Amino acid sequence: MTASDAQAAPSFNQGGYIHTFTPEEQQRLVDQALFLEPYHHALVDFGAAQSILEVGCGVGAQMSVLLRRWPRAHLTGVEPSSTQVARARTLLAPAISAGRASLHQAPGDALPFADQSFDAACVYWVFEHVPDPLPILGEVLRVLKPGGVFYATEVFDKALSLYPPCPETMRYFGAFMALQAEFGGDPNIGIRVPGLLAQAGFERIGITDVSPTLDARMTVPADRAAFLAYFENLLLSGAGPLIERGRIAPSQIEAVKRDFATLKADPAAVFSYGAKQIQGFKPV
Repeated sequence: MTASDAQAAPSFNQGGYIHTFTPEEQQRLVDQALFLEPYHHALVDFGAAQSILEVGCGVGAQMSVLLRRWPRAHLTGVEPSSTQVARARTLLAPAISAGRASLHQAPGDALPFADQSFDAACVYWVFEHVPDPLPILGEVLRVLKPGGVFYATEVFDKALSLYPPCPETMRYFGAFMALQAEFGGDPNIGIRVPGLLAQAGFERIGITDVSPTLDARMTVPADRAAFLAYFENLLLSGAGPLIERGRIAPSQIEAVKRDFATLKADPAAVFSYGAKQIQGFKPV
């Protein structure tokens, strides 16, 4: 993390970011947006929006999906980390050159825009890293036009379900969630977001379960392998900080890998990762 990253980061978390800012993690975020697109963009409707704001846009991975899905809209991304913004400028260079996208380095609780600037807004995987989402939600409400729609897609980690049982992976994930909470985040924020939107002043609030799930209905071996490989990589993206802080032993990584090998070999395996998508509107 650069000095500017460290200065900006408290608006999104305090003390650290469990997934790190490495180039490998930045690429994982790009891959993640594409992998999760069928699960977490299918219900998002920005058809009436000409201007869309993403708060906490990171490396621009979700913006790249939104630009493709909503070709008539202009996308604006806000991100406090200079490291992430630099990667986003590279990823989104064609869209920026074409005037379809713009990026701003700024904290989510002090958005550099006038009131009623955007038709729609969204966040993906931001509030799980934030000590207090309400100031960010207040800013989103301020910059939305009356009647503007907002979507938040967030984790509900305690809903993680695996079959056959994988106790070593669950023990690892318990340490993962505990460290994320110590960093100031909430690994179960998804279930709280509707209430937070109500507190911030949104109306017509709804919540949908959008948990990616593998079970026997997924029959194509390549699809099953890709699904489990993605989530194995996601869980292990926090291994470095966990080992550095003595929360797990290096041998725990191999135990998690063995669990995933078991899941990959079982056509009846179940893997479900908790996620919620929340929709709200600015009052007219």
